[in-house]
Amino acid sequence: MYYIVKVRYEVMDDKTGRLSKVIEEYLVDASSISQAEEIVINQFKDCIADFSVIEVKESRIMGVIK
Repeated sequence: MYYIVKVRYEVMDDKTGRLSKVIEEYLVDASSISQAEEIVINQFKDCIADFSVIEVKESRIMGVIK
């Protein structure tokens, strides 16, 4: 099953010096919503200091064809 996980974090704009909010979506292969969230948290915990998972929902994507 595939889930779409939305992650929000802030980045510093080098030109203006202001913080900008960034929201990104990730497609996660997991067996449940809670597992999808856990996978994303583990992926980002060492990369982005202050982030939050704001939404997890089941994807309509049935599979990936290689």
